[in-house]
Amino acid sequence: MPNYQRFQTISAGAQNRFDPDSPVWVSRYRLSLDAESGKRLLQVRMVNLSDKRLRQVFLRIRCIEAETRKVTTLEMIPLPAVLVLPGRAFGDDKIVEITPPDISFVEAFVQRVVFSDGTTWNEESPHNYLAFAAPVPVKTDDPDYRLYRERAEQGGVRNSYYFHSQKGVWTCTCGQPNGTASLRCAHCGADRLWLEKNMDPEYAEPAPAQPPVQNPAPAQPAMPMVVPFMTAPPAPYPDYPLYPDARPVPQPEEDEEDSDEEDQTSHAGRTLAIALAAVLALCIAVFCVFKFLMPYLRYRNALTAQSAGDYQTAVAIFEDLGDYKDSADRINQIALQKVRAAMSAQDYAGALQLLEPIRSLEGAEALRADCIYSLGVLAFNDGDLDRAQAYVDQLAAEYPDYDGLPTLRQYCSYSLGNRRAGEAAELTDPNERIQAYEDAISRFTEAGDYSDSADRILECRFRIGVEQMNAEQFPAAIDTFTQLGDYKQSREYRSDCMFRYAQTHLDGTDQTAIDYLETLSAEGYEGAQELLDRLNGIGFRFNLSLSAAASDAEVSVVANLSSLYIHYEVARSSGSAVLILARYTMPDGRQGRAILNSDGSASGMKPWAAIFPTDCTTSGYVRVEFFDSARGEVEPLQTISFEYRYQQSSQPDSGNG
Repeated sequence: MPNYQRFQTISAGAQNRFDPDSPVWVSRYRLSLDAESGKRLLQVRMVNLSDKRLRQVFLRIRCIEAETRKVTTLEMIPLPAVLVLPGRAFGDDKIVEITPPDISFVEAFVQRVVFSDGTTWNEESPHNYLAFAAPVPVKTDDPDYRLYRERAEQGGVRNSYYFHSQKGVWTCTCGQPNGTASLRCAHCGADRLWLEKNMDPEYAEPAPAQPPVQNPAPAQPAMPMVVPFMTAPPAPYPDYPLYPDARPVPQPEEDEEDSDEEDQTSHAGRTLAIALAAVLALCIAVFCVFKFLMPYLRYRNALTAQSAGDYQTAVAIFEDLGDYKDSADRINQIALQKVRAAMSAQDYAGALQLLEPIRSLEGAEALRADCIYSLGVLAFNDGDLDRAQAYVDQLAAEYPDYDGLPTLRQYCSYSLGNRRAGEAAELTDPNERIQAYEDAISRFTEAGDYSDSADRILECRFRIGVEQMNAEQFPAAIDTFTQLGDYKQSREYRSDCMFRYAQTHLDGTDQTAIDYLETLSAEGYEGAQELLDRLNGIGFRFNLSLSAAASDAEVSVVANLSSLYIHYEVARSSGSAVLILARYTMPDGRQGRAILNSDGSASGMKPWAAIFPTDCTTSGYVRVEFFDSARGEVEPLQTISFEYRYQQSSQPDSGNG
């Protein structure tokens, strides 16, 4: 955290309490004093444990005075604007001013979180805190220390801390806390499932420690025993008493010349035999060196190159050695080691290419499944949902029993459902919007019980029902809202769709409309019983005509609107009043509405001037549509249209407007 000369640190440290349901974890804080202004400034380091981007965070801050132990709580303190990706640390570069003076210590808790998609999280209880289990360093005196170190090297992860998980958070072996929704460590990228399986002392069962395997001493080649050619040894001296002056007296030889020749011949034979034996021994030694010692030395060089990571040199030597010892197996081991090295560098695509020619080796398929899974996780974390789903499909097709598959599938399906539901609102075609919501429902269904998938499904179905209602697909909308039950306005919209369907099917032969109206009438829906009466033959008859003031004959061309009369007749067997709504359009463009029989009379004659304007100064056609007010302006009972010829008079027309 930044700390300049003018700022004096009052207190700082890790925060050991957190809300397990919070999407943001507060890890550390620093309380500083600004020497120039005297203000107390707070910096809080936090981690985004959710799978969404954050837009703003509000804190609850408990301020504690060291001497009096007085506690002051500040509510809903906004952190300056942030935009944080999932799994990222943030906040230590933001400064919050603390108003109470003489504050020595603070505790900061997340009270409200606003995500970039508009959704929010609010703290349910200010006392729902758990103690955070700090990372435990791996001890070198642990009996299983060597085993964990070897596993860490194989998995390409750090071995600094033990893996630990608790409600709301899990701790990586690098020491980084992560949310339970995170599949990989936000700091080092280690896979959570692999860590839990291999590095968690509570679940992983370490194998008993094995003594280190020493390379056996090379067996020395059996050197053949070389026996040089020798003549028979001379006969021993005869036994003589050993007195000081006693000496054996040699017998005189018969022929000295013959004896010298025999000695020379014997000496030459021994020299030749020794020379031949030496040459034979040298040949055997050379043979043994090239046959046994040289391959052994080259084999040791290959092992050294393999241990140093020089796989190319090691493979070249092992291939040249052929079937010497386990050279063929060593080549396979190196091939798998190269795959693991690529995976440790997160080059999973390269690891897959290395695996293709060696998939028949033991353990290769397991590594391949890990690569596909890791590529899916990386694509998901990068926001490439389509590519992540492609890896999920590949993993499901080739390795359906892979441990991490269900979780990754839920993550992808949920995110794809959210994306598809958001796309639906931007489509212009109602049918395309409905299909988009159906696709989103399918994705949320695949997500199962993850997060709020069930609520998302209900919302998408509700949106589908609204689209069907607006498109006047009433039977489909009625089925959709019926399935939703009491969700939002589903019951209200279901009744409206039933009534609107009945209004558009008033020919008396549609049994569905009658069934809908009977249901609505039993529920007390306004206007349902009257509409049902009309469908059952208890309706009314409506007749209408126009005449001039001086005659009862019908007219079609009028020169004076104030002289017109409207004759109407409403026959209704139920006897209840029926109001007739008239909607008119004048030649000069004016439009309006009026009630023909405001007194509810069944028949009569009404002057035009009593309900319609007569001051039109433009010739043309007048159009009037008459409706049953109980049904509204759905279908006109009758329409009249006549020609009006304007004649300018010396006195203004006295008709009303």
